[in-house]
Amino acid sequence: MRRAATALAVAVAAVASACGGGEALPEPTPTKPGALPANLTTITVTDNRFQPRSLQVPVGTRVTWSFRGEAAHQVVGTFEGSAVDSGPMRRGNFEFEFTAPGTFAYRCGIHGEAMAGEVIVR
Repeated sequence: MRRAATALAVAVAAVASACGGGEALPEPTPTKPGALPANLTTITVTDNRFQPRSLQVPVGTRVTWSFRGEAAHQVVGTFEGSAVDSGPMRRGNFEFEFTAPGTFAYRCGIHGEAMAGEVIVR
């Protein structure tokens, strides 16, 4: 029994070493207990694009737009019946918690429909 456990441990170590050089990846941090990890609820705003352009999340998720571009951008849309406007930003974060299902389109208030995205809430 001990030999089988040792052989299994050696095999797991060999696979881990081949797949990542033995370095452990950090665990993603949830936005709140039971929520999706922050890396799955963040939209990066760079020059002339939202990344990802379309994001699907469950009801109750707080989505963060993280501004990282050189030019100012702005999240503008109607989410859950209310007008939403981040104001022009170059750096920093804008957040909105989606409490109802639906598809919520938004755009950059500065660059218009050429820079648009959506959040799909299920």
